[in-house]
Amino acid sequence: MKIMNYKESKEWLYSLKFAMEGFKLDKTRKLAKLAKLDLTKLKTIHIAGSNGKGSTGAFIEFILKEQGYKTGFYTSPHLVEPIERMKINNKNISEKRFMQLTNYFRKLMAKNNFRANYFEVITVMAFKYFIEEKIDLLISEVGLGGRLDATNVLDGIISVITRISLEHTQYLGKNISKIAKEKAGIIKKRSTVIVAKNNPGLKQIQAKAKEQKSRIVYPNWIIKSSTNKGQEFELTKPEKILKLKIKMLGKHQCENAAIATATVISLRGRGFDVSEKSIRNGLRKAFWNARLEIVKRNPIVLLDAAHNPEGWKRLFESLKLFKYEKLIVVFGAMHDKDINVFRKYLRKINSLIITKSDSFRAEKPEKLKKKLEKGNIIVPEEKAIKQALTEAGKKDLVLITGSIYVVGKAFEILKIKTIALK
Repeated sequence: MKIMNYKESKEWLYSLKFAMEGFKLDKTRKLAKLAKLDLTKLKTIHIAGSNGKGSTGAFIEFILKEQGYKTGFYTSPHLVEPIERMKINNKNISEKRFMQLTNYFRKLMAKNNFRANYFEVITVMAFKYFIEEKIDLLISEVGLGGRLDATNVLDGIISVITRISLEHTQYLGKNISKIAKEKAGIIKKRSTVIVAKNNPGLKQIQAKAKEQKSRIVYPNWIIKSSTNKGQEFELTKPEKILKLKIKMLGKHQCENAAIATATVISLRGRGFDVSEKSIRNGLRKAFWNARLEIVKRNPIVLLDAAHNPEGWKRLFESLKLFKYEKLIVVFGAMHDKDINVFRKYLRKINSLIITKSDSFRAEKPEKLKKKLEKGNIIVPEEKAIKQALTEAGKKDLVLITGSIYVVGKAFEILKIKTIALK
């Protein structure tokens, strides 16, 4: 069997196809068993939710790194390259190591006549990498849902559930209650659950925690200041910590930071020491790409991966932080998103450019325009982004949003490196 290089490794993974329904954990468990992986070696902080998973995980990772722990961080999807999905102390896996793991699993699957999809394989690849690197803690983000997500073969010591909203309704359920039950499926026996009391899915999360005899920690916080330079908040529960500062923008990031802080405080009960100094320094340094990220000024070019109604709500609320004359938006979305909700923000947009990513789930621009009844269609993304920059004056704001795939393409087009590569 020919050894694949990095490009061929990516192509092989993509050839396995993506699954959006019919999930079971059997294949993930079987693949881990074929690879002789002892998943109990991974002490896991498992994160589910509709919005804020990546940012919350980043806050946790930066704090633990400040404390001196060797952390693994598994996220999805990626912005530019799949190596972004596997980080140790905020550094991406190398292309060489990624290639070695891909070749190993292709050979293993061929030998055992075993088939699995993209996410199942890349997830077990990550587990093998983290086990071999002997990390102290794994922060693992759920891909889709929770109960039947491939990452749920892990036995999380702490389950973090960020804000839940209507998303993937054709797969997870038609209402918040059903979606919350799927997300709460990550809660394990006698574990610790971190969830804010303002979470729309709280009742279902509480019921699952009670069933699993797990303790719930409810973080509470007060925002002291929020500007386009950074924010300050204080944590009041589970303990009081004043004057906590973050550079990530948007009031919702204070919520994510508070949840992350409650998570690391809860680790103390699991034998992991985390000092207040590490909390402060970690929060202050933490960053996560494409979350109200300013990549250019004069005009302001803002990248935000908001991809569902709750995300769009938070995004447009946060635009109040910026001073600008015209708002020019490059927008592309997945076909399973409730685009009609986006209509309420159209009056704030001076120029809407509709585009399409190359994802198999991307909605056709013509359908987006029909639903929104506004906008000019420009494809591919490169032309759309260049047109937005051409239209923008120095005092304007160009916003690229709607889909993480469209935003990811902007990183390539504008030649911006993701944080772990900076």
